[in-house]
Amino acid sequence: MPSNLLTADSTFPTLTKEQSADEKFEKITSYLYMLLEQLRYSMGNLDKENFNDAGLEEIANIITEPVYVQLKDDEANIAALTVTAVTLLKNQTYSGYTVVSAIDRNQVSGSTLLSYQNGFLTYSKDGISYTDYKGNAMWNQTYDMQSPCVSVRSGWVAVGDYNGNLIYDISQDGTSKQIDTNLPVKSLSVAANGVVAAILEDGDVTWINVYNPTGEKAVGIKTTMQKSGYPVSVSLSDNGKLMMVAYLKAESGSMKSIVSFYNFDEVGQNYTDTMVSSYEYSDTVIPLAEFAGTHTAYSVGNNQFMLYEGNEIPKNIFQNFMQEEVQDVRSSGNYVAFIFNGTNGNGKYRIDIYNMNGTQVLSLPFAIEYRDVLISDQELIIYNEAECLIYNLNGKEKYSGPIPEQTQLLKTLGGNRFLAVTANSIDMIEMK
Repeated sequence: MPSNLLTADSTFPTLTKEQSADEKFEKITSYLYMLLEQLRYSMGNLDKENFNDAGLEEIANIITEPVYVQLKDDEANIAALTVTAVTLLKNQTYSGYTVVSAIDRNQVSGSTLLSYQNGFLTYSKDGISYTDYKGNAMWNQTYDMQSPCVSVRSGWVAVGDYNGNLIYDISQDGTSKQIDTNLPVKSLSVAANGVVAAILEDGDVTWINVYNPTGEKAVGIKTTMQKSGYPVSVSLSDNGKLMMVAYLKAESGSMKSIVSFYNFDEVGQNYTDTMVSSYEYSDTVIPLAEFAGTHTAYSVGNNQFMLYEGNEIPKNIFQNFMQEEVQDVRSSGNYVAFIFNGTNGNGKYRIDIYNMNGTQVLSLPFAIEYRDVLISDQELIIYNEAECLIYNLNGKEKYSGPIPEQTQLLKTLGGNRFLAVTANSIDMIEMK
């Protein structure tokens, strides 16, 4: 891009007194046409690599600043209208897509894809790798696992062998530490700073161990069915200072769930086993408990879901009983969504989305079989291997139509651009 600017400067037309007005006009017109063509070329090849971080931040601030418009009626009364780029994107609708670029890829047999950073992860029994959206292989970690389970938080990835004894803790640049648990892994969670928590089975005893990014064990919590219950789910906060565990316990012939929080910072040192808060739920099985950041978390049972908040001692701030059986759960940093079977002929499924304050922001029926659901502050995306639905969070349909065939992973790249990873290619598509 700098070369274009230098060319524009060096080719600036020289005008003399001897030239006629028509000659001067022709030179200026040719110069302006050249500038126009260079501008078209530059805009067509512009991406984030042409800017430094400061420049990108400045541009982002500019395009998100509101545009103020004054509207006058016949009597000259003025009404103010504020529009931002974000507002426009939220309400933009699409009729189709074009493939901007396509890169061949070789599908690994038996592999699974996960969205990660500027691209995606591919993992199988033989290893895990990171590929960016341009198809570049960024890092690769080989291993031999029977049933790999993966946890991703920010740039960190933890992959463990279910019922095996190995965990790999991998940073954004691909540097990894091998953790030998010595006990079978049942569940794991990684924090945004590389701290790993794992549920390990040891006969009548179950351990919840926490490991530093160096691979060293920092915490070991002993649990039994009789005392605390059986841990079925574990999750770490982004900073790794809080841990959330969902227990299942039999009591008086019935089952109950317990959601407990542990604080590994100074506050937790004043509590037994660093457990700073705990909540019991009768006649409920809670298989899922997850942090949604540093101080917000949620848990989902067979008949209810709960929200929690707190940097040091998390509190149960919301509890909602559900009359229908939850088929699936999806979440993002600010939202948690529940998918139910459709009722009253309004679609095969229904999705209900809540924010982290417990307010329902959307309830929407849909008819397609889904591979995944993506939620952001701007939109809801439901897709399968051949088609896609896009809505804003007001429920307005933005797109309903095809995507590249055999799509295994779809992720947003910003604006109207998406990455579609198919069985044979990495496609950058642009909705239009």
